[in-house]
Amino acid sequence: MYLLNVNTQQLEDIHEQRPYAILSHVWGAGERDYFQKIGTKNVHMEPGYEKVEMCCGLAQQDGLDYVWIDNCCADANARGTQSEARISAYAWFQQAQVCYAYLDDVDGDEDPREKFSRFRGSRWFKRSWTLQELLAPKHVFFFAKDWTMIGTKADLVEIISKVADIHKDALEYPERIPCFSIATRMSWAKGRTSTKEEDKVYALMGLFGVNLPVVYGEGKTRTFLKLQTEIMKITDDQSIFAWHSAADAAESDASGILASTYECFAKCGDVQKIPYDQWSEYCAEHFRPKNLASPQLDVDPSCSRLQATLPVRQRGVGLDVLLACARGPAVWNGSEYIADLKKGGPICIRLQQSYRGYERAHESCLETVAVNDFRKFSLQDIHLCTSRSSPDLGNAPAYLEWLVNRFIYIISHVVPYVPNRLRLFYDLFPFYQLWFMTNWFVLNVTTMPGGGWRRMWRKND
Repeated sequence: MYLLNVNTQQLEDIHEQRPYAILSHVWGAGERDYFQKIGTKNVHMEPGYEKVEMCCGLAQQDGLDYVWIDNCCADANARGTQSEARISAYAWFQQAQVCYAYLDDVDGDEDPREKFSRFRGSRWFKRSWTLQELLAPKHVFFFAKDWTMIGTKADLVEIISKVADIHKDALEYPERIPCFSIATRMSWAKGRTSTKEEDKVYALMGLFGVNLPVVYGEGKTRTFLKLQTEIMKITDDQSIFAWHSAADAAESDASGILASTYECFAKCGDVQKIPYDQWSEYCAEHFRPKNLASPQLDVDPSCSRLQATLPVRQRGVGLDVLLACARGPAVWNGSEYIADLKKGGPICIRLQQSYRGYERAHESCLETVAVNDFRKFSLQDIHLCTSRSSPDLGNAPAYLEWLVNRFIYIISHVVPYVPNRLRLFYDLFPFYQLWFMTNWFVLNVTTMPGGGWRRMWRKND
C-alpha cells in the first residue's frame, strides 16, 4: 500500500499499519493519475493537485504523517494495482483515522441544514464509490470548495441519512453495517453513477464483505450476478431474493431468481431479515416439518441453480414462495437488525417454471402474507434458477437472434402446461439439445449464401 508522506510529499511503500488520513472527492475536469509524477517539480502545476496539498495540510493539523488519495497512491497504468485499489478500498477507508470529503460544488458560507442547500444536492452523494467512502470511516469531515469545513458526519447524520436514503445507524455505527439485511444494503446503492458500468457493482464489494476479480467489458448485469453469487456463499439471508423488477430493465435482462441490477432493490430499504433460528421455529409451527434448509448453491455450479426447502403454495402454473424476511422498521436485537413479525407477515414472491427450474415471474411483486393464509402453504424442495443464459448465434442477423430467444422463452414457459405423461418426452429430450438444433438451424439454413429461406421454398416448388 502506497501512502503519501505529508511532510515530504513523496510516496512510500508501507507494509505495516500506520495512522493516515484519506481523501474522498469527485475528479474534476482535466484531473488524472499523478502516481508517476509525484516528487517531480512540475507536479504542482497539474490540474486538481491543490486538493493533494490541502489534504496534506489538514492531515498535518490533525497530527498525521500520511494520507491516501486515489489519484496519487494507485498507479492507473498497472492493472494489478487498480484491481487491488478497488478490492481493498473499503478496508482502506475503514482503517483510516479520518476521511476528508471534499465537495467542490458546495459554497462554504451556506447552511447545509437548509432545505434546498447545495450540500443536499452535491454530486458527491451520487457517486457509486461514495457509498463506501461515506459508510466505512468512523470519522468523516466535509469541506466546501474553498476548503471551509461544512461539518462532520456525526453532526450532519440526520441530513445525510435523508439525502443518501441510508439508515441513520449505518452512519453512526459503521461496525453494524454487516448486520443489515442484504435487501436494505442493496437499496442504498440506488441512483448512483460511475464512469464504468461495472464499477457500480465493484463499489458494493466491501459493503457485503466479498471480493470479485475486476473485469471490465462484461457489463453491469453479469457482474451483478457474480456479486450475488458470492454473497450467497457467505450468508443465509433470503432477502437477496426480495426485489422488484426495475423500471428500466428489459425482459431480456431477466436473471432467474436473482436480480439483474441493484436498482431492483430501490424500494426494498424496509425489507428486514428473519433470523434463521426464528424462521425455523416459525415454519415448524405453521408449515411442518421442523427443519428448514436455507438456500445453498448446487455442488455443480454449471447448473446455475439453487436447491431450497421453502414454504410454497400452488398458484395457477406457478408458485407463491415465502421468504425469511418481512417489511417494516429495522429492529436492533443486540447482534443484528431483524424484522418484527408481530407487525407484519413474511414476504411472498411469485415464481414460474422454466427449463432450468423456478424463476421470478416478470410481473411479480413483493406481497405480505397474513397468518390466516399460512394453511395454504407447505414446505417443499424446489430448484431455483439463479440466472438465464442465451444461445450463442455467432454472426446470425439480429432479427434471427431475437426470434430464437423468443422461441426459447415460449417453449420454456409452455412446459408447465404439458400433461405429466407427455412431459416424460421433455425429460428424455433435454432442452439444451433443442437449443443446439435451433442454433444449428439458424447458422446453417437461414444464413446460407443466396438466401436460405428462398432456396428451401424453390426446392419445394
